Amino acid sequence: MWSYNSSAGPLYIVPLSDGTFGIKFGGTVWESCTTPQAEADNVFCRVTGCPEIDALQEVPADLSGWTYSPL
Repeated sequence: MWSYNSSAGPLYIVPLSDGTFGIKFGGTVWESCTTPQAEADNVFCRVTGCPEIDALQEVPADLSGWTYSPL
């Protein structure tokens, strides 16, 4: 799992049971991608479908700006 402490609250990129990776915020998984890198890119491009995430002005440009923690 990867985490980022945004101004809206913590964001998580989590592995899902179907093998994809989802963006989790406020207890809800908003979307999923085939790789964690693609999910981090969607956060940066503000195309997650979550209004709070997509409105953030400062987010990492790629997965290297997120903190990795084994589950």
